[in-house]
Amino acid sequence: MTGPTTDQPVVPGWLAAAEAAHQEQQIDIVAQGLLRAQRHADLINTRLVGLGIEPIAAAGVDSRGTLILARLTQLEVEPYAYYEVRAAWSEDDKEVELHTADWEDDRPRFGRVGLLTSLADVAAARRQTPKFPAPPRDYRREAIRAMDGLNVDHVNDAGVEAVATAIHGNTAALLHLADTIARTNTAI
Repeated sequence: MTGPTTDQPVVPGWLAAAEAAHQEQQIDIVAQGLLRAQRHADLINTRLVGLGIEPIAAAGVDSRGTLILARLTQLEVEPYAYYEVRAAWSEDDKEVELHTADWEDDRPRFGRVGLLTSLADVAAARRQTPKFPAPPRDYRREAIRAMDGLNVDHVNDAGVEAVATAIHGNTAALLHLADTIARTNTAI
């Protein structure tokens, strides 16, 4: 009687090298993200020092490599309502930007209110509600919803029914064309 075999599948040398290269790429990506976050924290802190601002908490990097915004002011409700102000880095402007959060929210989310160019900008930011960009529109969903809302079965006029049917056909054709273009562009 023979014992169980311990034959393991042999990994080809090229596949082992590919796995090692992939692992190295992933480590490089994480390291680059960490270095970028640290560089941004340093840029923020340098700008604050240049303006003579002593933050409550300086910008830094957490254990996951995420930028921690510099905390400049605290939330104040009395005697006036002032927002907490934090300093972040703007990739678009290559400048320090100021963020606030609506203190009336259960889970406040910080958003941009402007760039930090002078001390006065911090005082102005304390009074500003953050502005968040509008979510992108889903035109496909809007078109389908519009088609569904224009139900030809509820129309009592033959002319209006023909127009509704034509709109449905045109919308469906445009959606099909958009899908075809999207699939063609991703295949190239």
